[in-house]
Amino acid sequence: MTYHFGGWLIFALVNTFSLGLLTQHNFEKNAIQVATVVISLGLSTLFIREIIYRFDLINTSWRKQWIYFLTTSIPLGFICAFIAIGFVYAYYIHAGYAVPPSFWGTVLDNWLFLVLLMIAWTFIYITTVNKDRLHKAEQEAIQLKLQLNEVKMSALMGQLNPHFLFNGLNNIRALILEDAAKSREMLTNLSGLLRYTLVAHKQKTVPLRDELEIVSQYAELLKIQYEDRLRFNLEVDPALMEESIPPLLIQLLAENAVRHGIDKSRMGGELLIKIFKEKDHISITVTNPGTLENLNSEVTTTGERKVQNTGLGLINIKKRLSLQYGNRASFNLQQQGLLVVAQCSIPSSAF
Repeated sequence: MTYHFGGWLIFALVNTFSLGLLTQHNFEKNAIQVATVVISLGLSTLFIREIIYRFDLINTSWRKQWIYFLTTSIPLGFICAFIAIGFVYAYYIHAGYAVPPSFWGTVLDNWLFLVLLMIAWTFIYITTVNKDRLHKAEQEAIQLKLQLNEVKMSALMGQLNPHFLFNGLNNIRALILEDAAKSREMLTNLSGLLRYTLVAHKQKTVPLRDELEIVSQYAELLKIQYEDRLRFNLEVDPALMEESIPPLLIQLLAENAVRHGIDKSRMGGELLIKIFKEKDHISITVTNPGTLENLNSEVTTTGERKVQNTGLGLINIKKRLSLQYGNRASFNLQQQGLLVVAQCSIPSSAF
């Protein structure tokens, strides 16, 4: 309300100044004219605003809106002009000032002026309201998209936990009768893994240091099953340890490398993880023995070859990176000689 009448006050002062009335050095006369403009236009536009919301004109067509506005502004402008000019005439006569000879001519002149002002105000008001509503709708859409992304991310993360539990328990079960002390150590590692996944499930990013600790524990669990067939090496720039990365990203890359590479090789091989800075991105490379042909297809019991996807894990990685970083992150899988290289690039948290 304050802004509403304040706006009309500024308009009245500018209008009075532009007509040169302030040079007449008659403060009382100028004040009456300004007050008359502010009150008449302020109240009339408040009435129009009430009509807009009473008949829900914001959500109607432009044609229907302007039918209402014109049918309201024309009589309302005449009433306001009649009351305002009548008040000014009465004040001028009482104060001894000269008045224009034609009262009705002055009313008609101001009537058209007031109608144009009301229409202009209505256009500005409707445009502003529509713009605000559009902005609000865009913000709500963004929030809804973020919430949907969080739900999708949670669903993708939730698919990872069974792999930890299933593989870990199977490996430890095989170790219990052979080495009780080692099995207890591996149970501790598995407990740490499960605890990490429960916490990571609720976080968008985790420090690289924490992720690498979990990957190392995961590799220790896998060595129970693969023994000398699995060689695990990690090459990382120590300066990157506090960088933020999506939780379980590296672990999932490692898990797919073992499942589709080392597990299918009779001699096993090296699981090599390299992490380094590349301009304003963090490059994560996971290398394992194998071929993309083995990764993308399998042989059926009848000897026929059928195509399958590269695994739920890699699909999850692509979806998670897309949801979290959009086109600022990348993931690709390529064959380099007898090795399969998975390369992931994500924005550095330092930028």
